[in-house]
Amino acid sequence: MSEAYMSMLIASQEKKLELLERAIELDKEQEEIITGEKPDMRALDANIDAKGALVGELDRLDDGFESLYAKVRDELINNKDAHREEIRTLQELIKKITGKIAEVEAIEARSKVNFESFMKKKRHSLKDNRSSVKAANVYAVNMRKMNKIDSVFVDNKK
Repeated sequence: MSEAYMSMLIASQEKKLELLERAIELDKEQEEIITGEKPDMRALDANIDAKGALVGELDRLDDGFESLYAKVRDELINNKDAHREEIRTLQELIKKITGKIAEVEAIEARSKVNFESFMKKKRHSLKDNRSSVKAANVYAVNMRKMNKIDSVFVDNKK
């Protein structure tokens, strides 16, 4: 088996670890945006787009790792002693990746709660605005009626 395959597997996992660290940074930024006094919706959109690009790259890395691992799997299983160091390195990277994934999931769960709270506040604000607009319209209609004098029939007979 080519050492190049093992190097590629290790490099793939190292890149995945870097991307997960970047995802954690983006999740923390998103949390700050949502919990801020006046959330910047453009910054939130940019953050979500960046996270989407990261997820796409992570998926691509996973697919590449799986296809490459399928090629070398039998060799790794049959010759464990020859590839002991590479296998240990991969195991350590996978352990770190698993920890980072758990961290991302925890931050995502908090962000979901914060986002739902943010949306609830926005809905409440919109409901209050609609109520205010409705009250203003009713007031305007009533004021127009007050200034309008209905026709009056005057009986001149005595």
